[in-house]
Amino acid sequence: MNLQQQSKTKVFNNQYSIIKKLSSGSFGVVFLGQDIISKQEVAIKVEKEENEEVKSLEREVQILKILDGLEGFPKFYWSGEDLGYNILVIQLLGKDLAFHFKQLKKFNLKSVLTIGIQAVSLLERAHLNGVIHRDLKPENMILGLGNEISKLHLIDFGISKVYRDANGKHIPFKEQKSFLGTTRYASIQAHLGHELGRKDDLESLMYILLYFLRGQLPWQNMGNVTDEERTKKVGELKLSLEDELFRDQIPEFQKIYNAIRRLQFKQEPNYKMIIQELRKAAESSNIVLDGNYEWSEIRQSTHFQTDTNQNLSKQNIQFNNSNEMKKSIEKQLSGAIQHGQEYQLILSSQNFLAPPPLSSRHNSIQRDDARKNSNLTQQSSIGNYCQSLNPNYQLSICDDKSGSKQDFFQNKQLSFDDEKISNFDSCEIIENGDLQQPLVQKYEKLRKGIKINLIQSLKKQMK
Repeated sequence: MNLQQQSKTKVFNNQYSIIKKLSSGSFGVVFLGQDIISKQEVAIKVEKEENEEVKSLEREVQILKILDGLEGFPKFYWSGEDLGYNILVIQLLGKDLAFHFKQLKKFNLKSVLTIGIQAVSLLERAHLNGVIHRDLKPENMILGLGNEISKLHLIDFGISKVYRDANGKHIPFKEQKSFLGTTRYASIQAHLGHELGRKDDLESLMYILLYFLRGQLPWQNMGNVTDEERTKKVGELKLSLEDELFRDQIPEFQKIYNAIRRLQFKQEPNYKMIIQELRKAAESSNIVLDGNYEWSEIRQSTHFQTDTNQNLSKQNIQFNNSNEMKKSIEKQLSGAIQHGQEYQLILSSQNFLAPPPLSSRHNSIQRDDARKNSNLTQQSSIGNYCQSLNPNYQLSICDDKSGSKQDFFQNKQLSFDDEKISNFDSCEIIENGDLQQPLVQKYEKLRKGIKINLIQSLKKQMK
């Protein structure tokens, strides 16, 4: 074979070539690629076509087309099928917030407020265009490159949803839905088995901001619990701690969190108020919000590779033919795409957490909770507080021994969880005081019961 044949690289759509692997997840692999026409670097997401029970890439394509052109969301370039895989080509961005958190162990208040203000604006932008994210976490919050190195972006819309149709009609409220999202940052409504809405994205953001400030959340590292039990236990702890979750932080955080928790399902969040409170927190702490993060000054250190020196390590992957390309992708995908394990949550009538719907109790798929962070150092400053809330709380960043935790969502036999991208049931629940009151009463009873059971359980463990 001559040199010219050896140098040929397989391209998708006769335009996008793979350079190297960037990351992998439950549903596929992300590669660094290049537009061979414009020479622009791109991100290429690869998903197995035969993985029909997932189809998260199909959903993400439709969501990205809705958000395409909006500031703070990756640009959509192309999607299609090649070599038996579904392919998505989008704008290449920089490091995610999980990367910087891994380096610093926790963020200072200035960085957290800067992240919070940008994230609220991004969520408002997505919500105004009819999209709720439903899986907000540090890995899905990513900074830009070059001149946008400080600009936050939201990515990964594989389980996102359009919450209203072309006529602006809101999806109906539903109960008894399977848990959806990432256990560590999911809203209480997700644990309750309720349909998720705009307010749930904001609630997840508040858990993320608290995670950045403390370095860890009280419901991490629960001992002696199975994966099935973990989601339930975390939900109970979140519910019992909601009135005091931010007690060791500046008061604006608890005020914002309380306002979010009080929102009804279809009620529009007051994004302006949230941003004003975050700015107020900066003023009261004598913090100047100049758009910079604490890691900006040490970006050139050996622990922080920027988008500039990131290019130094690039090695082109050469493929002589399509078969070699397919084998290479198959190798990268092996272990990355995980088929769902059956989760059966057989809960008693006293348990408030959501059982999977009958149609999906044997059709659930796993989703990453968080990346492995086993090398992160311990955070002693919050140890006593967290241990007072959770006796099994360990001073470690990881959720479990393996450093990662698998969550699941419903109906893997369908490409979407309960409807097509913008269609939903015509039945509607009118939100008014009469209909909301029973739900509120039920919620308060559950909340009081959980607190009583939690206190009794803690007393028994202390004896």
